[in-house]
Amino acid sequence: MSIGDQEHMWRLAARYSAVGIEMAVGVALPTLGGHWLEHRFGFAPFGLVAGLIIGFGAATRTVLRIVRQVKQDRP
Repeated sequence: MSIGDQEHMWRLAARYSAVGIEMAVGVALPTLGGHWLEHRFGFAPFGLVAGLIIGFGAATRTVLRIVRQVKQDRP
């Protein structure tokens, strides 16, 4: 494997290694925000459910963005 191929491999690994973290944060933050709103304003369980739906939407958007990038990177 040439040095150029190794550099390309490391760049791709760096780009795609954060996908799991992005998905976890994308689901966790809206869910926690919805949970906080429930306790703040007392409309349980709608805040948590809304946060989960928004979070899963954000995670789906992240996956679709990564898939588009992978398709563009292919020769």
